[in-house]
Amino acid sequence: MERFAKYGFNNISLKWHRYYNGAASYPHIDFIPEHLFYGYIEPALNRVPLHPAWEDKASMEKFVDPNLTPNTMLKNCNGFYYINDEMVSLDEALEYCSELSQFVIKHSMGTWGGNGVRKIVLDNSNDKKKFLKALFDEYKKDFVVQEILKQSAELSKFNPTSINTIRVMSYLRPSGVVILSKLLRTGKEGSFTDNTSSGGVAFGVDLEGKLTDFGIDQFGVKTKSLGDDDRFNGFVFPENEKIVATIEKVHKQMPYFRLVSWDVMVNDKSEIKIIEFNTFGQGINLHQITNGPLFGEYFDEIMEIAKNYDKLSDIMNNLG
Repeated sequence: MERFAKYGFNNISLKWHRYYNGAASYPHIDFIPEHLFYGYIEPALNRVPLHPAWEDKASMEKFVDPNLTPNTMLKNCNGFYYINDEMVSLDEALEYCSELSQFVIKHSMGTWGGNGVRKIVLDNSNDKKKFLKALFDEYKKDFVVQEILKQSAELSKFNPTSINTIRVMSYLRPSGVVILSKLLRTGKEGSFTDNTSSGGVAFGVDLEGKLTDFGIDQFGVKTKSLGDDDRFNGFVFPENEKIVATIEKVHKQMPYFRLVSWDVMVNDKSEIKIIEFNTFGQGINLHQITNGPLFGEYFDEIMEIAKNYDKLSDIMNNLG
């Protein structure tokens, strides 16, 4: 395909284009194939070896304003426990958490699709510490205990049991940060997480915060229409402008990663909370099916960066 060949990517299969065109119901040549994105574009834009430390949820407040992140009550970092950044013993960690009525526990590193994210509600039994000890043993190391966020009433309409978030993909340029694509992700009924891999649905979100009129599952199949529910007619994502401004500001503080996917929620006080961010292995299918080609007007600019990426040299330089 000539569109990609001009940047040195020859013999690009049209299979991904057929998939996106069919799922999105409109043809376009600028769709980005998965293998090209993960193999060349993402590592050309991002310093991949740095991502494990930067994405560690136990360290997120070092890179993101703590006022924008969930309150983390307990951290386990490489097997060591911390409360308010002070190292504590296992017994102290158990004692502290036994006083909590409910919390979220999640792995702090190496997760995807909401895997291992659990809402814990402690009862009034005398075995709280025993239960917590078993829970911590299950997670082993590298996990966090965080507050349970309460979402806005508008977002709760989609599914009250899950924290329904907006996934924002932003691109850092010398002139500033631009938003490439946004998704609203809602969980299935009864689920605590919003991930499509757990049965959730994703809707595209345009620049003004208006949703696409259909939702899709993890396989790109249209599963829900906003037009079928009067609650969502004319729905505009709450605090859309505030979300964009927040991401534009925060991304400028992360120069090693020019392409970032942010999971953002709006709480019951209309405050923006960044739950996590992703710099490696960022999903692109849901974005392209609902919102069209991923890079839009920045296609040529980004492809030029990918063209100049020396994959072999990058690998050798990162060996130490």
